[in-house]
Amino acid sequence: MNSNKASSSSATHTESCYRDICILIVNFDPIYLRVASRMLRALTYEVLTAHQAVEALEMIQDEDLGIDMVLKELHMPDMYGLDLLDEIKRISDLPVLMMSFDQSENAMLSSLEKGAYFYFTKPLYIEDMSDIW
Repeated sequence: MNSNKASSSSATHTESCYRDICILIVNFDPIYLRVASRMLRALTYEVLTAHQAVEALEMIQDEDLGIDMVLKELHMPDMYGLDLLDEIKRISDLPVLMMSFDQSENAMLSSLEKGAYFYFTKPLYIEDMSDIW
């Protein structure tokens, strides 16, 4: 694991990261992105954020960022979440966790069938995040 992960305008580097795990959060909602970021940082994860699907794909392809896992919103305005999941799986072998307010069985099962490791229904709670790695 590279402990010298790169920082960018949407990345925060934590010097004393206990777990040394970097999670990319992908969500179009800046408030929810901030809440999820703070929650994961409180659990000692390193966090990178992307507001758009295209930005997330570029970050995933940048191996210098050292991304270990992706936590993404199902319903993104610029690319449907399952299409984004397909693209992530096509370009990487990163585990992808889905999150959404959509509690329908179809959304959950479709995500898992497409290769998501887990599906969280919002709101997220810190207890839900504590054992994701």
